[in-house]
Amino acid sequence: MREHELKQIPTTALFIAAAVLLPQLFHIFGLGPTFLPMFLPVLTGAMFLSWKFALVLGIVSPLVSWVFTGMPPLVPPLLPLVTAELASSALLVSWLHVHRKKNVWIALLVSILWDRSLLFVLTYLILPIFGLHHPMFSATFVLSGTPGIILQIIIIPQLVPALLKRFPEHSL
Repeated sequence: MREHELKQIPTTALFIAAAVLLPQLFHIFGLGPTFLPMFLPVLTGAMFLSWKFALVLGIVSPLVSWVFTGMPPLVPPLLPLVTAELASSALLVSWLHVHRKKNVWIALLVSILWDRSLLFVLTYLILPIFGLHHPMFSATFVLSGTPGIILQIIIIPQLVPALLKRFPEHSL
């Protein structure tokens, strides 16, 4: 393993810890699912990590959260949905921002569009298994995260440059 990859291990661990702890603050006030708090540290972290570590961040964060807090739940099957969303979004953000050198806005907006599309398709396929057949369920599920998307658009483009300025050694 190369030196720059070794430096990504503690960074990944830090963002995983943030992805477990931040949602707990939101859940205290009953704001968890609406504000998508796990996305904030995962997408922010993916802006600093190579695709491999971003993928680990996206997969491990919801799993560690589930082990320690029971959230996201297995029934209804939110854990697999959130894991698929976070893993693919983190991978996409890293690929665009770190590897393709696209700016934060492009990486974030493409990731959000990808995530909402993926969530729509996955819920459209999975919800009928649980007896939820109405065609509006998938759209409602996707749209319910709008406050979280707005929060991502407000916070992440400001947070990434601030973190890079404070910790320039973590820039890839």
